[in-house]
Amino acid sequence: MAAIEVSNLTKHYGNTKAVNGISFIVEKGEIFGFLGPNGAGKTSTIRMLVGLSLPTSGRAYVAGYDVIGNIRLVKQRIGVVPEQSKLYDELTVAENLSFVAKLYHVPPGKRKKKITELLRPFPINRIQRQGLC
Repeated sequence: MAAIEVSNLTKHYGNTKAVNGISFIVEKGEIFGFLGPNGAGKTSTIRMLVGLSLPTSGRAYVAGYDVIGNIRLVKQRIGVVPEQSKLYDELTVAENLSFVAKLYHVPPGKRKKKITELLRPFPINRIQRQGLC
């Protein structure tokens, strides 16, 4: 099973064709660069793959799941690092992680354990860790 499989994916915004029948496969474990000039449709394609926008036509699968019919399962299996940070500056790193975990309905006990695990390699004092969730 491919990590990502895109077939004839198209996206229109009104009369503007942002993505024009793109097809590609990214195999599991493969490093894939998605490059192109401004306006080439890179962001529109990624938005469709992560469920932020519906394709006008074509098909896309992430981890074997259709991005139209199974977007919840897709979102459980992917992570996206945008070009610009979407973190809230007024929150600590732990608070930002907790916020996102709450959006994905991670239970409080599991949330606190995972955040502690993720922050363990970083120099953060114990007092800062206590207010995680």
